[in-house]
Amino acid sequence: MDIGALSKLSSIKRFLKGGTIIKEGDVSSDGMYIVLQGSVGTFKNYRKLNEVQLSTVEAGNFFGEMSLFLGKGRTFTAVALSDVISLEIGRTNVLDVFSKQPEITYALMQGLCQRIDALDTSNQFLNSESKKDSASKMSISGSSPLFPEEHGNYILHIDNTPSEFLFEDTVKCPICGHKFSNYAVLASKLQQESKDEDHRIRYKDVEPMYYEVISCPNCLYSAMADLFKEIEVTKRMVESLHDTMAPYIGNIEIHTGAERDTFTVFASYYLAILGAPRCFYEPQRITARLWRNLGRIYDDCSDENMANYALQKSVADYLYSYSHFDIEGKNMQQLCFVIGELKFRLGDLLKAREFLYSAMVNREGNPVIKRQAEDRLETVKAMLKDGDNKKV
Repeated sequence: MDIGALSKLSSIKRFLKGGTIIKEGDVSSDGMYIVLQGSVGTFKNYRKLNEVQLSTVEAGNFFGEMSLFLGKGRTFTAVALSDVISLEIGRTNVLDVFSKQPEITYALMQGLCQRIDALDTSNQFLNSESKKDSASKMSISGSSPLFPEEHGNYILHIDNTPSEFLFEDTVKCPICGHKFSNYAVLASKLQQESKDEDHRIRYKDVEPMYYEVISCPNCLYSAMADLFKEIEVTKRMVESLHDTMAPYIGNIEIHTGAERDTFTVFASYYLAILGAPRCFYEPQRITARLWRNLGRIYDDCSDENMANYALQKSVADYLYSYSHFDIEGKNMQQLCFVIGELKFRLGDLLKAREFLYSAMVNREGNPVIKRQAEDRLETVKAMLKDGDNKKV
């Protein structure tokens, strides 16, 4: 590799040990880096409580290619683990570099092939392990065009063993008529073990949210279990849904029944969110629930960033419902309470106070929700008062 020649085409960058090369979330830079000397660490949530080191990039290897070739924002922070000399290649000079220095193109393709081969080996290992232990199924949900850019690799502990809580049924898709196996949770048999601070109920031996969305593996029509069959199918709706799902049909593999896995859980939710406007009246009521559940599932994966992303989407749809739909009585109380809780979780204490107060004073509301709103309201008031004192 001719460093002198390369330096005329692109910039040689030097970083002292501990220096930040790229920052997670940055959308302003698009260059990739080839490490010429030293080593670089890549991190998620750098210098935060949930920091994770993804990899160490040694001399001769590269990083940042996704921003260069796909225009994506930075999905990790890169930090110099020692004094580093690197070569930055940006969009303005990438063609010159590759045309005049073909060894760079060769090295890049070789590196990408090695990564794909390593991923394939990893997937083969995971598949063999899942076959050995089908009762307690663990699988990875990774990248897909269906998911947001920041969606990571996750493992949900899914036990598809039929039990008093879980049963297998055959479902017929109302859109394409395809029949497939589906696991459903028996709500009447669920046993509550605990309740989270945000009022999420934890159940013994099963998480209902992992089974709450049904997806047809043939046409990818997806909806909450209580809505899956409750649609009036029209030719126009089928055509619109097909157009929406066309980019994913053949590229996304949905596993149903005993084969349900982590990827399917996430994919089902995102497919349901995509399809709701084509299938249901007032779809924001539905997508708000879907996003809220997704936020909790991301919590199970300890991904606070994606959990907050989903909850922001949820509260936006709940607020749309609040402003545009005719909602009264207990339903309005429930809606205000949910918005208040979401605003509290997202740190918007003033809006949380506003909606929690509305839930508390609703005369037609449920006494239990009224007490819950009152308790949370006291917490919000205390936090606001404490914040004012700190400002003083």
